[in-house]
Amino acid sequence: MATPNGTWLLLDIGNTHTVAGLALASQTSVQLIPSLEIRYRTDPAITADEYRASLSQLFAFKPDAPSFESITHVLISTVVPALETTLRDCFKNIPTVLIQADCKRDFQLALPEPNTLGADRLANVAGALSRYQPPLLIIDAGTATTFCLVDKNRTYRGGAIVPGFETSFRALTSKAARLFSVELKRPISAVGNTTETQLASGMIHGYEALIEGLADRLIADLQASAPDSFQSPTLIATGGCIRALQLSPRFTIDPDLTLQGLLRYGELNFLQNPLGDSS
Repeated sequence: MATPNGTWLLLDIGNTHTVAGLALASQTSVQLIPSLEIRYRTDPAITADEYRASLSQLFAFKPDAPSFESITHVLISTVVPALETTLRDCFKNIPTVLIQADCKRDFQLALPEPNTLGADRLANVAGALSRYQPPLLIIDAGTATTFCLVDKNRTYRGGAIVPGFETSFRALTSKAARLFSVELKRPISAVGNTTETQLASGMIHGYEALIEGLADRLIADLQASAPDSFQSPTLIATGGCIRALQLSPRFTIDPDLTLQGLLRYGELNFLQNPLGDSS
């Protein structure tokens, strides 16, 4: 097995944006470096050479970042199948794990087709379980907004998917001729008195209500079917669109959750004795 020492590259590749992070690993610890996180647009048509050059240039803008050539391990969560071959070619000489259901993990999947669960959701569950005690409800607000439920036995039980905040806004303004695109600023009141403020209210207050309401319904339904394994869940929210929303205090906002999940997959798949492993 490859030695864990060195610099780990973590890639969370979404349909719209990619978040890249770095972690430093030694025999005794693996630490994410939040100050070195970068965010850029996902390009499904990029070549392996272009991807390598682009990452190298992006990290070069971070004064304290190690050189791209020093990367020793790569962890990837991608929901863009067209990029998988490109990524394998880009990192063909570096130990690399593309997160999928058959990777080593420390939770179970109670699903009829576990291989269909997105890599981002697998990473979110891994990250949440490394920081919080289950049961858990995890919300990731990106191109789509996903809800994941994990019971007290560390078993993923299911969830829901809805169109994302920005996705919904773009779809509405592109299809409705009179609803021109406006800058979304939080209105003081949910009651708007102009087209602009009503659109902002519907999008911002409405989307917050969607997350709050669907969270309540998911929790109620799982508690009804599994009353002993899903009492008093911890609610966690992450994702690029979460900064535009104001959820109730019952939600813990965790911006680095997916990268933390990639780090946990790295511990389990690269280290001979995973940190925090109870086995």
